[in-house]
Amino acid sequence: MARLIILGSGAALADASRDNTYMVLQGRESSILIDCGGSPLHKLQALGVDLNSLDSLIVTHHHPDHIYGVPVLLLGLWLYGRQEPFHIFAPQRSVAAITSIMDALEWQDWPGRMPVAFHEVEMRVGHRVIESPEFEITTAPVEHHVPTIAVKVMSRESSKTVVYSSDTEPCGALARLAQGADILIHESTGDYAGHSTSAQAGAMARRCGAGKLVLIHFTALDSELEGLRRAAEAEFDGPVELAEDFAVYPLQRPSSGA
Repeated sequence: MARLIILGSGAALADASRDNTYMVLQGRESSILIDCGGSPLHKLQALGVDLNSLDSLIVTHHHPDHIYGVPVLLLGLWLYGRQEPFHIFAPQRSVAAITSIMDALEWQDWPGRMPVAFHEVEMRVGHRVIESPEFEITTAPVEHHVPTIAVKVMSRESSKTVVYSSDTEPCGALARLAQGADILIHESTGDYAGHSTSAQAGAMARRCGAGKLVLIHFTALDSELEGLRRAAEAEFDGPVELAEDFAVYPLQRPSSGA
């Protein structure tokens, strides 16, 4: 059963209950990380995700809270004895940042290191990043301080779609990517340049005709998270949820049987 699992739901300033925002797409045959904070292998194993199924990482942009887990991810996979290539998809500047970090850590000297293939993501709406028997994943450039992509996942089994905005101001490219999404996972950092408020997330969900809105990437300075939900609900009449670490979003359609 395909599902998207939230590994972290907080903004750059994490707190005791929320890790920085990142998630894993888990299928029957493969698993794909979307951004990489915290200690990903620890969380994946706690959730029962087979590390041998983890074949890719999509990085939305190279701000520290979205990539600081990459070195320990690659180190851990190597120490577990992985031999198969691992694939990283990211905007060009994010690829450059990650390779610079890994070069500074002298990963070229790790004996028997598994191959890591970097793939630069084109900054256009609808760029196909991954096409597999289980998933079709496309991206679009969004409005942040550095080149950043939003990510759309479609389950081939159910045709259910989930879109993750990453860090962004409201923008037309995201609206086009997310049209008709079953679930829109949208950042709600606040009224800051390069970010969105929860009300703006609600307006985007309405504009896209999304089935459900999940708010994510809250700042630890928000003392009243229910206020974020209420502000989004004022703009969007569909269901609104606050993301939680380890929340699971199945990608199959509800059964029509009794």
